[in-house]
Amino acid sequence: MLDGSPLVTFSIREPHRAALLLLRRALSAHGLVAAAELDITSRMKRELGVGVAPCMVLFVDDPTLMLEGIVFHRGAALWIPQRVVISGNDRHTEVFVRSANSIGVGGFPASIQDPIAQLQDRIVNAIETVAERQELIVNA
Repeated sequence: MLDGSPLVTFSIREPHRAALLLLRRALSAHGLVAAAELDITSRMKRELGVGVAPCMVLFVDDPTLMLEGIVFHRGAALWIPQRVVISGNDRHTEVFVRSANSIGVGGFPASIQDPIAQLQDRIVNAIETVAERQELIVNA
């Protein structure tokens, strides 16, 4: 987006559970689907026996863009759906999504860059309806 960061960070002034619900609704309103979810908190508790702050990963896509991507490159499913990370506590939640600046970096085939860019833009637009974009602070 505006900076060179590979991530765009957002803030929602709601507890994790409420923010997750807001985010799911916003994505749905923009025609996006959380095709899968990974509850990081439960996994860490189950596999390592440790407690961490609530953290969920949504694997977000649009079935039409997925189809477009895999028609041009069968490996498109490596990049579509895109991951959205939601982490928070009982007062505040942060949302992380890959920046459009990361397209073309890290092996995105040229044939699927447009569908990925469209998906990322739509995800960011959806998140912006319920969250505030955070400025990247770089410590020198």
